Amino acid sequence: MSFSLPERVTLKGPNFIREVFERGVGVPGFISFGIGNPAPEAIPVQIIEEAFDKVVHDNPMSLLQYGPMQGDSRLAELTLQRLEKVHHMNLDGQGLIISNGAGQLLGLVPITVLEPGDEVYMDDYTFTSAINSVRNMGGKAVGIKTDADGMIPEALEKAAQSGKGKYIYLIPNFQNPTGITMSLERRKAIYDIASKYDLFIYEDDPYGEIRFSGESIPSFKSFDHENRVLYAGSYSKTLSAGLRVGFLLGPEDVITAIQALKNNTAGQMPLVTQKVVAHVLDTIDYDAHLDNVRAVYKEKCDAMLSVFREKGSSKVHLTEPTGGMFAWMTVPESVDVEAFFEAAMERNVGIIKCGAFAADGVGEGHSFRLSYTVPTIDEIKTGMDILCALTKEFCGE
Repeated sequence: MSFSLPERVTLKGPNFIREVFERGVGVPGFISFGIGNPAPEAIPVQIIEEAFDKVVHDNPMSLLQYGPMQGDSRLAELTLQRLEKVHHMNLDGQGLIISNGAGQLLGLVPITVLEPGDEVYMDDYTFTSAINSVRNMGGKAVGIKTDADGMIPEALEKAAQSGKGKYIYLIPNFQNPTGITMSLERRKAIYDIASKYDLFIYEDDPYGEIRFSGESIPSFKSFDHENRVLYAGSYSKTLSAGLRVGFLLGPEDVITAIQALKNNTAGQMPLVTQKVVAHVLDTIDYDAHLDNVRAVYKEKCDAMLSVFREKGSSKVHLTEPTGGMFAWMTVPESVDVEAFFEAAMERNVGIIKCGAFAADGVGEGHSFRLSYTVPTIDEIKTGMDILCALTKEFCGE
């Protein structure tokens, strides 16, 4: 018997991220700028160990039986407090979902709101899972041109005139993969277009707490006067990716619908990790902890940028992030991207080709994502020395 899969679940982009990982495994001296994991030294291991010990031994039966589908109430309370007091969001009429990381939400939102043929507008290069989750539901993940300030409003409006749009997916802070942060003026222009064409905005903000330079920019949700923004956040990048704890804030009726679907598909997520996160938030100075995380990421980002400024080709552009985990290196269109990638791999440096992040209608391009979080400072300097030499070899001085 031949089992046939529907086309919508086979429309995946090339898995360049896995390619780098698999080819680098076990290779002595391999330096990977491809892994989008948090910096190991930014994870508060001892604090999390103590939280597990406390949570497991205080009331083990509360963890070993089924619990509330909506998640741990204390974690929800602490999350809402922070969203209101630190991020200045109006909680009136809003609901909250605690999720299995922010990644689970990328699947739950489209499966709840999309019909086949609906369009979702997103940056031309964006998070791979966001693209695939839209395709999985038979939607079209339409790539919108961007510049140094993020998505270009005029390009968005032109696409929205199709009348097929359902929502706009954005990572406005330290975008994955480019590291770009969207300006406030640009955010307001995009919000106005969403209002004009009755689109909602899916604001994915897993990196927003990791700003290590410059001034914070208000979130879409903080000026959402029409109740059209779903705001997703995560504790993965600030505490531990392995705990898999994220959240979604949005209009209560939409959140209720997403929660019901979550109940029927994924069920209850583990309470132990939620309670661990809640305990950590209750017992540490979270803002002081975030300052430590920011300092780690700033030092690593600065090391990457410093080598590039000194040794990189003047014909190559590298974004200069003010937070987050990624930088975006663009080479001239005359460069053979595959040859550049292979040359880097041959010299034991892993980078991700931009085709991994290309939304529908977007070509494979001439850029690479570089993540500075996992390598050590010395590895960053060594790896960038190699990449910079390659930029001059392929592009000239």
